[in-house]
Amino acid sequence: MRRILAPTSAPAIRARRVAAAIGGLAVATLASGCMVFNPVQTDVIYEPADGVSADVGSVAVRDLVLVGSGDGTFVVSGAAYNGGAEPVTLQVAPQGEGAAAGSEVQVRPREQLNLATKGLRFDGLDTEPGSMLPVAVTTRPGGTAVVNVPVLA
Repeated sequence: MRRILAPTSAPAIRARRVAAAIGGLAVATLASGCMVFNPVQTDVIYEPADGVSADVGSVAVRDLVLVGSGDGTFVVSGAAYNGGAEPVTLQVAPQGEGAAAGSEVQVRPREQLNLATKGLRFDGLDTEPGSMLPVAVTTRPGGTAVVNVPVLA
């Protein structure tokens, strides 16, 4: 004996389609809500290295750190890029009581410098590796920015 299904009316089919569409919309809405609580990490600005950054005038300083053994002498390490059309004098100087004299270097237009190879150093600093030291980054012309620079061994 064969069973024959009763024909379904058009309003019932339409109701199923509407229910399926509403269910799909609800799933899509709930799934897209995950981004509210889990932002995309590539949208978060961060320093990808140990050092810090500073933009002063047309000069961009990146990955700025002080490297030393704790005997009071520290080498300034990082990169500096002059995006301007004129040469710029870049000076890096520690801040605070008993601060050592700063070091400076010329940066030509469209030039990128490795600061660790330019002889920039501080002598007589009373700080230990692992600490942060406020350092003034000054360009002439341009201005000054004070940043907390990590001290590394």
